[in-house]
Amino acid sequence: MFLPLVVLLFLQAAAPAETVKSYLEWRSQQADQTNTRILYAKYREHLRQKGLSQAEIADAFRVIDIERWDTIYTNPTPIFNTAPNAFMVEVVKGLKPGLALDIGMGQGRNSLHLARNGWEVTGIDTSEQGMEIARKSAAAAGVKIATINIPMEEFDYGVGKWDLIVATYEGAGWREKAVQGLKPGGVVIVEGFLRGRGTPSGASFSPNELVKLFLDLNLRILRYEDVAGKPDWSPEPTGRVVRLCAQKPE
Repeated sequence: MFLPLVVLLFLQAAAPAETVKSYLEWRSQQADQTNTRILYAKYREHLRQKGLSQAEIADAFRVIDIERWDTIYTNPTPIFNTAPNAFMVEVVKGLKPGLALDIGMGQGRNSLHLARNGWEVTGIDTSEQGMEIARKSAAAAGVKIATINIPMEEFDYGVGKWDLIVATYEGAGWREKAVQGLKPGGVVIVEGFLRGRGTPSGASFSPNELVKLFLDLNLRILRYEDVAGKPDWSPEPTGRVVRLCAQKPE
């Protein structure tokens, strides 16, 4: 028996909402609801014990994570630095504008700065609501940015396309494909947490890890820092961050 198209569309729309609802109901019963990394690990185990396959668990977390970022980016009280990343601002002052890619663009804080300074910018993210804010901000500023709703792992970076790739607090799971997408002479800028207790696993690095990751891809390290400072994504007034600027050989 075939379901009417309208019913199918309703079920497709309702499924993500039910996935998020189930997670939120489970989370409300947890003693500590503040550490997302621990919550996610516990919920994965909860779903596994319920009999879900690895693919089903991955699909559930894809939906949960999108909802999480939509909520973060639409919160009227931001929990992150809404100004462009200071390290990126400093580095790009000495670069000739060209084609730039902003990985995990969110509300577009980095994309907008680049566009205002002559770069042709494409931003990717899974949060459509975050990107909608970025598009509105770009229109208000009289600049153009392109936005693509896609996970960084699935994006087609191309070959020899980008003059600049920026990824702040996004980990480095994109790096191999992205480096292929860099033009000879192109530059990549990365910033994240120095790994420690409570830092997000996907956006933190152990000492010198960034250097090794990009040396392994035959990039020239132009600058590396392991410094005390307030991370863009931390409520704490102080912390420790790692920063890297590397260039693809010409």
